[in-house]
Amino acid sequence: MIYRCSVCRKTSFETQCLWCARISTQGAGSVQSTGLQVPLDPSFYPDFQYQSKGFIKDFLGKKKEQAQLNDMLRNVLNKYAELKKPYFANYIYTGRAGEAETQDAATPGARVNGSYSNRELFREVLIRKGFAELEEVPHLLDKLLLTTSFNAAYLGFATEISRHIKGSMFDILKSWINEAGTSFRDDLSLFFYFMWDHDFQIPQVPFTQQASTNFGTPLLSWDTIKTWLHECERIHFNILVERLAVKLEHFDPNLFVTMYHVDAMDGYGFEKFLAELFQTAGFDVEGTKLSGDQGADLFVTRLGKKIVIQAKNYSGNVGNAAVQEAIAAKSFYSCDEAMVVTNSYFTRSALELANTTGVRLVSRRELQVYLDDYNQQIIERFRASDRIDAPTAQSASPGS
Repeated sequence: MIYRCSVCRKTSFETQCLWCARISTQGAGSVQSTGLQVPLDPSFYPDFQYQSKGFIKDFLGKKKEQAQLNDMLRNVLNKYAELKKPYFANYIYTGRAGEAETQDAATPGARVNGSYSNRELFREVLIRKGFAELEEVPHLLDKLLLTTSFNAAYLGFATEISRHIKGSMFDILKSWINEAGTSFRDDLSLFFYFMWDHDFQIPQVPFTQQASTNFGTPLLSWDTIKTWLHECERIHFNILVERLAVKLEHFDPNLFVTMYHVDAMDGYGFEKFLAELFQTAGFDVEGTKLSGDQGADLFVTRLGKKIVIQAKNYSGNVGNAAVQEAIAAKSFYSCDEAMVVTNSYFTRSALELANTTGVRLVSRRELQVYLDDYNQQIIERFRASDRIDAPTAQSASPGS
């Protein structure tokens, strides 16, 4: 009963995304635009729910049609559960699931002079594994792949959030937001789903238990989510104020790295600094034997995902070539993701290519965020060492 919007990527308990819904007035009417709501549990796709056809037809045919839907659902989900690992999960991790749907033929099987997308081939693999329903309903494959991707994201989120579960609700939220930053705006519903899924009792949060079995019934009301979102915004604001206060008190220009320092680095220095930057952010970092080897400057790993990074310390804009090198390196080294990091900006064509191929681009603006976190870690280390030294100073004071 939790969904992730295919457009804004935010999670919610609603069957329509209320986060990205935009109302544009056109004369006396209005048009509402939202993304596809991808459920964590595939049984909550609307395709598996009976659609009302009016009182008379519902009275005469609902039971029979719902029984047919239930049979199809049971068959598909049983096979999905068996093949989710390794077939579905591995297909997601190969990075092939995002190919354009226009390449796929509506009818499975071979055709004259056929050019087949990887998804078409995957569909045929599943049909031969017993998914006969995919011959009837080809778009069902896309839905199952989206759900698999959402499950993979939730697994990573659950691993991360479990480290913050201690103390009161306020303590948990503060610990999470302190580390995750503004991602709470996207994942607040996912946070509450985790709490419900792990049977945490929260008096302030009125979960609707029937939501797990009733399609269209939200686990938490939209008003409750908005109330907690405002509370999270207050927590985030206070964290930012506290950080700035500490920074102003302990700022040392000799320790902090500014973007101007980064601009002055040569290519090798930039790669070395990125390694330190990602290590500070909690990644395992591995350099390549030779700088630029097969389009890879760094490898970073977190939560089992290996990312290849192409580093570009430029004074001008970074173009398509860097994105192409990252794509080639991802394939050559069998990485899960590819990233290009620069102290500059990207050309429009580089942005379009990256968006099509799933390469993540970190421009000067995003790099500044990493830089701020890096400098914040310096402050945190300073504060930690200050706390460690405090008892020693006290014991040395007169009269102790």
